[in-house]
Amino acid sequence: MKTKIGTSGAVFLAAVLLYLTIPLATTLIYSFTSNWSRILPRGFTLKYYLQILTDSRFIAAIGRSIAISIIPVCMTSMFVILALYVAAVYSPKLERVLESLSMVPYTVNGIVLATATLTAYAGSGTIFANRLVMLVCIYCVGGLPITFRAIRNNMYAINIKQFIEAAEILGAGRLYAFVRIVVPCMGSGIMVSMLMCMAVIFGDYATVRIIAGSVYETTQLYLYATRSQPIQVSSVVLVVMMIITLSVALSALYIQMSSQDKPSKYRVADIKG
Repeated sequence: MKTKIGTSGAVFLAAVLLYLTIPLATTLIYSFTSNWSRILPRGFTLKYYLQILTDSRFIAAIGRSIAISIIPVCMTSMFVILALYVAAVYSPKLERVLESLSMVPYTVNGIVLATATLTAYAGSGTIFANRLVMLVCIYCVGGLPITFRAIRNNMYAINIKQFIEAAEILGAGRLYAFVRIVVPCMGSGIMVSMLMCMAVIFGDYATVRIIAGSVYETTQLYLYATRSQPIQVSSVVLVVMMIITLSVALSALYIQMSSQDKPSKYRVADIKG
């Protein structure tokens, strides 16, 4: 049943949308202006876009941001999938414990977590003393709530228990069913959770500032470094970051929508191998 939105609801949604869009539109317009000292901008230019997009330091910062987003996301997704599979197949009661643990990062501020990690492992002489290893581990923990909920919901949506039971009836092992049936069927859900988590990590500033500092300059640190330059430069950097984040979000939305009401291509023959 479709819910109809009344006139007052439509007006409220339009007002909220306008309120959220104005800063983005202003930043976009400002990035093209050569001077905006009055009510309306005077003169438009692409000079600042050329300056930023040809800056090797900025391109490297984007690459570092993407790399530091992908690595912890892949690691977290792998650990969560394995843990949930074991809980669903061997110990269903364990799932409640995992769910409770996955919610812990919500209660810990990112700055507190970064400061505590730096205090505990800096100068310890172990692999965890490496700043990039610290950063990856913190992002793994920070992205756990999003990844866990998304993969758990997707695992229940495909009814994993029926897959395992069918595999065992047909003579296939649980590991075989997991690799050949369960993981491919969860592909879209895994990708959505990874992209959502990646978008959050990509925009992080506080954690990477505390842990890595100037050693590992990301786009957020590059943006902070442009504070002494014309505002148009910062606006261009923000626009590029918004485009990247929006692309990731739209990709996740497209994958999620395309996977709905889509018949599964895995049949009984696949379980037989």
